[in-house]
Amino acid sequence: MSRIEQAWQNRGLLAVILWPVSVLYRLIVTLRRLTYKFGLAQTHRSRLPVVVVGNISVGGTGKSPLTAWLVQTLKASGWSPAIVSRGYGGERHLTPHLVNTETDTAALVGDEPLMLAKQTAVPVCVCVRRAKAVERIVNDTHADIIIADDGLQHLAMQRAYEIVVIDNERGLGNGWMLPAGPLRESRSRLRSVDLIVVNGWSDNSHASRDQQTAALITVPGMHDQENDYLPSIGGFRLAVDSVVDLASGEAIKLARFSAEPVHAVAGIGHPERFFITLRNAGIEVMAHPFDDHHKFSTEDIQFDDTKAVLVTSKDAVKLRSLVKLPRRVFEVRVRVVADTALTDAITVLENKLRGLA
Repeated sequence: MSRIEQAWQNRGLLAVILWPVSVLYRLIVTLRRLTYKFGLAQTHRSRLPVVVVGNISVGGTGKSPLTAWLVQTLKASGWSPAIVSRGYGGERHLTPHLVNTETDTAALVGDEPLMLAKQTAVPVCVCVRRAKAVERIVNDTHADIIIADDGLQHLAMQRAYEIVVIDNERGLGNGWMLPAGPLRESRSRLRSVDLIVVNGWSDNSHASRDQQTAALITVPGMHDQENDYLPSIGGFRLAVDSVVDLASGEAIKLARFSAEPVHAVAGIGHPERFFITLRNAGIEVMAHPFDDHHKFSTEDIQFDDTKAVLVTSKDAVKLRSLVKLPRRVFEVRVRVVADTALTDAITVLENKLRGLA
């Protein structure tokens, strides 16, 4: 964790020094929202419903795994979903580009869009202007619902439903906006979304609204939230689904890696989450964190021993393009384990979109 990320977890000296800048940033964000609210900036409408899976904080919260789970859940219910994304980590696409899993690389379309396209087998479109990506999906695919992976702050894209993902471990940090804290928008933004989903919180039981609220306000940075304004709340955790040898494509049982320590490499928004997931599965981890969307080289995954190297699915789509990929590199695929409150909320969403609620 960098020095600034550490500062975001409390209201120490560095955060206090940066606080005046965050006040200016908050003013800019507020004015921008007002331009859309009063019609000074245009919101692009779509004939298909758009569901945004985003966050109000900087850094990984688990949006992409939740997006993949949501897509698969909707497919199982008879929907034909598609995904739009900005394409971070890839080229800057000013015109919409439909991801081709056979020919596109992470350097072209971004690591998360390529990963999601491979995992879900649904149309994925990347564009700096997500509203244009939505339009491309509407015109050139058979989708009947669109999931926006990130894009909560992309106000030009009209949305039917907003999901905010919060990391249970880091919460909302010190509760301040950038650069004094990790927030892209103020905490009050949570009062206007449709669903809050906490990554790392999963009770797997039906919970009343009061119980959900009581669980959520234990998340750091939300202790002073006004409970009466909180939307529906659900949770999930990440569990290891499978392990795949990148060289051969062979599926490996995770238990095989419990005999000795492994190198765990992660270039995601919150690498520690990957390491924790492995440790929770009984694996002894030698952690190697990298920045989000890191462009890997062969040297990044070469070590002076013969121990296995475990990587995330997001990093695996980039590593596969390396010319000399070392052996003993394995992709760890994770799955979302949703609690009842989350699955119930998605059922309510489906009924609403079908006009049944």
